[in-house]
Amino acid sequence: MLYGMVSVIALCSFVIAASCTTRLPDNRTVSGNHSWEGVITVANEVLIALEQQNGKQLASLVHPKKGVRFSPSAYVDLKLDLIFSRDQIERFWTDRKTYLWGYEDGTGEPIKLTPAHYWRKYILTRNFRKAASINVNNDQAAGNTTNNAAKVYPAATRVEFYIKSSKHGSVEQFDWVALRLVFEHVGDSWFLVGLIYDQWTV
Repeated sequence: MLYGMVSVIALCSFVIAASCTTRLPDNRTVSGNHSWEGVITVANEVLIALEQQNGKQLASLVHPKKGVRFSPSAYVDLKLDLIFSRDQIERFWTDRKTYLWGYEDGTGEPIKLTPAHYWRKYILTRNFRKAASINVNNDQAAGNTTNNAAKVYPAATRVEFYIKSSKHGSVEQFDWVALRLVFEHVGDSWFLVGLIYDQWTV
């Protein structure tokens, strides 16, 4: 229990939020009866690698066989969402190829971007160190788009960094965003298999 308390304190310090909330599964375990502390630690490592544009470090955290699937909205599209291998992730920020990542939620416009541009528009659009909450298998973001992550990844564990909507006076701006990192446990380690970006849309 003490280790768990220390982990939450460390996580709150990591995101540097004015009010950090960590929502955990009721039984305080995650996929395969593993403790939640480990997956939060790895989620932090993934976020750091993304912030630092460190392809080599990020690749080491990606599932060695399955790679990582990129979903530009809450709905995980098994036909359209791209899956990158570890080798592709290592070259992520130097890859100049334009990929079709899917279609804009709401407008239907094709998302044709290089990996670096995709990262800027559909991964780190905000400072997730200031997340209002970090949620394990307990997604807080809820918009018009169907969130099917739990169904697509039934044996995985999701860590959601959620930034709630800002306010202009007393008026909510509806500009919330969420970054969900999906992990599977292999051997003694957690590996990233999914990266989902969710935001409020009309």
